[in-house]
Amino acid sequence: MRRVFTLIAVLIILVFPLSALKSSFDLGINLSYNNADEVVEESGYSGAFDLERIAIGLEMRGHISNFPPTVAGDITILDTQTMLFSGIFGAGISVDLFKYLKFGVTTGPKVSYLYKDEVKSVSNDGEVGEPDNFFDALYTGYFHHRIMLDILAGPVMSIGVAYTLPTTFSLAAGNWEDLIPRRDDFTEGQIAVCIQMKVF
Repeated sequence: MRRVFTLIAVLIILVFPLSALKSSFDLGINLSYNNADEVVEESGYSGAFDLERIAIGLEMRGHISNFPPTVAGDITILDTQTMLFSGIFGAGISVDLFKYLKFGVTTGPKVSYLYKDEVKSVSNDGEVGEPDNFFDALYTGYFHHRIMLDILAGPVMSIGVAYTLPTTFSLAAGNWEDLIPRRDDFTEGQIAVCIQMKVF
C-alpha cells in the first residue's frame, strides 16, 4: 500500500507538471508570513510580528485545463548560519472569475529541511533529525491546503495572494478525517504575496 501512495505522489510531482508544459507553465516568487507557532531547533516564533516568520519563496504552477499542479517552496533565514527550506507539492483545481481573476485551491504534502553546517530533515512537529529519503518525506508529510486568488496584470503576469492551511493528515497515517482543516488551523496558516510570470 505504501508503494501505491508513493507512486501517486510521483505522478502528481512529475507527470502532471510535464503534461502542463503543453498548456501553460508559470514561474514566480512569493513573500510569505507564517502564523504557525513552529519550533525548530529550540528556536520558536514569538511576538506579534517576528522577522523569523518571513520567508521568500519560489513557486511553480502548471495548468492543464482547470487543474493546476503546483510546487511552492520557501526559504526562511532563522539566523546567520541557519536556513529552513520548505516545499508543498500539490494538485487541485482553479477557475477564472470575471476575466481578470483566477481562484484556485491545491493540496499536497509539505517537506522541510534545515541547513546548519549540514542538511537535516524537519519532522511534522519540528524535530530535527537525519535527512529522510525524499519520497519517504512526501509519504509522511502533513498535507497543506493552498488557497490562491490571482489578478491577471497582463498576458504573461499575475499578482495575487495565497493562504496555506495546515492539516494533520498524511498518507502514512491514512487519517482521512483530518484532511478537513480544523477551526484552529485557520489561525495557524501562512499568507503570501505572489508574482507569477507565464513561461510557456
